[in-house]
Amino acid sequence: MSDGLARRCPTERDTIALGWRIGERLSSGDLVSLHGELGAGKTVLVRGIAAGAGADARVVRSPTFVFHHVYRGGRVLLHHLDLYRLGPGADVAFLDIDGLLQGGAVVVEWGDLADLSRFAPIDVSVDVDADNARVISRGAAGSAAIAGAWAPVPAQT
Repeated sequence: MSDGLARRCPTERDTIALGWRIGERLSSGDLVSLHGELGAGKTVLVRGIAAGAGADARVVRSPTFVFHHVYRGGRVLLHHLDLYRLGPGADVAFLDIDGLLQGGAVVVEWGDLADLSRFAPIDVSVDVDADNARVISRGAAGSAAIAGAWAPVPAQT
């Protein structure tokens, strides 16, 4: 399952590699909304996104209890939000997403818990298949540059 909208990632390394490809394409003003069950690998994907954006992936942690982490040092400032504790219908006004997008890119774990449509999010689902591999899919809408992260990777010779 590696069509243009989904990529199967059998290992954590594969998930980080896809995240890196997303991160290298991020620009200020991009918002990536991550969806998936608890433990599906959203934070692992964010590690790769941070690395691709030029930040230190080793400092990436789930912001479940603090709502917001900032990863600096890259070509684009990366804001990592988590809405899990806010629950369905989350009011995210206090997070000032508009302000965050003016100076960087934003990745939101559990983005489906809030209405983020006004930010034109790039929707990304992280699922686990029967073989325990992650299947990472993107919505059809969103940045063409980000969509390029799902393009086939040329074989190494």
